[in-house]
Amino acid sequence: MSEFDKSIEDMLGSILAGEDPIDPVTPAPEPEPVPPVQEPEPEILSSEDELPSIDDIIGMEPEKEPEPEPELHACNPEPDTKAEVEADIEVADIEPVDESQWSKEVTVESIQLPEFTSDELMEDLDIRNYGTLVSLATLRWHAKVRDRTAALNASAASGADEAAYEARKRLLVGADEKLKRVHTAIDAARTEHYRMTLPWSTVGVNDHGKRAGPRLLPNTLFFDYTQKMGKFKQEMVAALDEFVQAYPTLIALAQKKLGSAFDFSEYPPPSSIRQYFDLSFDFLPIPVGDDFGNVTLHQAEKLAMNVNKKTRQMLENAMQDAWKRLQDDMEHAYNALKNPNAKFHYTLIDKMKENASMLSHLNVTKDKGIEAIRARIEKDLAKRDVKEIRKDDALRKHMSEEAAAVLKLMKEYTNDSQG
Repeated sequence: MSEFDKSIEDMLGSILAGEDPIDPVTPAPEPEPVPPVQEPEPEILSSEDELPSIDDIIGMEPEKEPEPEPELHACNPEPDTKAEVEADIEVADIEPVDESQWSKEVTVESIQLPEFTSDELMEDLDIRNYGTLVSLATLRWHAKVRDRTAALNASAASGADEAAYEARKRLLVGADEKLKRVHTAIDAARTEHYRMTLPWSTVGVNDHGKRAGPRLLPNTLFFDYTQKMGKFKQEMVAALDEFVQAYPTLIALAQKKLGSAFDFSEYPPPSSIRQYFDLSFDFLPIPVGDDFGNVTLHQAEKLAMNVNKKTRQMLENAMQDAWKRLQDDMEHAYNALKNPNAKFHYTLIDKMKENASMLSHLNVTKDKGIEAIRARIEKDLAKRDVKEIRKDDALRKHMSEEAAAVLKLMKEYTNDSQG
């Protein structure tokens, strides 16, 4: 093996092992008291620093914003300003608020979820036979800008600090109905996109973070998804055409409403306003472990192992998301039905029916436990009529008990999977 090949293999091995090739911030050594301080040599990056991460190689995770560089202070920092010293004294003199100020203690419980994947399942499952990845891109103009003057006035009126308030000015106040129709079509598309897909991310339900990027779309919903997204796109374009045509008039109407707060420079020109809106979707293949070429067999095996490991984690997170949807749905139904005097919305049963039907598509691993619970919901709960439930106290009590029984089954299933 040549030195170049060995170097590439070592670098890939470091990436797969999750090792950082260099320390991002190396503290400068303390200067010697006698010798003069010399200018540090410029840092030379090795070829390892130019390599993409494994996420960039396989294209499975959205690009993340780099964390800000830590601030490096000089050896002899400047003394604190008078304002900083006074602020420190003010904080030191204030007694912290007591927990008793709140009516009750707030606790956050970790959601208990089953485990759906196993080594045997992953050996037999080719996720590409189940679905594909789809991303939805949306863009809109909100017709709002920050108004610092209004924020300062609000702070002054309440005797608060100048930074206490943030204010936004509605640029089309009293003339934004046509803009709202464009937003409504975009919002409807986003809602349907999330309803028909599952997150494809290493961030799980219990994790703190943003699950962004493409989502998993079952092949059984592909035709339905494209039809609905196409319908929303047509609605958005039609609403946008009306808005663009009326836009100059809407600005003139808003000018009368805003008075001296009106500023032409805060509005995009009519000739370019259309480019501030977009609604589009795109399909992507799901990467798997054998998608690497032009690398040595040893390198390909390491890359494949890492991809397959991430695929299993993403699949587990997707299944837990589907389970969480079902759990939330049943808890809401139980809480709404158990009190005979409590009111509930007529969409309670419609949503239950819709989610039960959708879960038959989102059950990626064909898990028998999920299917049994889903079928019970569809048979015993989702076929009831809202009007009958409201009139019949005995039926409402039965529905509440059935919802409680389903929640008990879900808890038992979770305990069994973790035991």
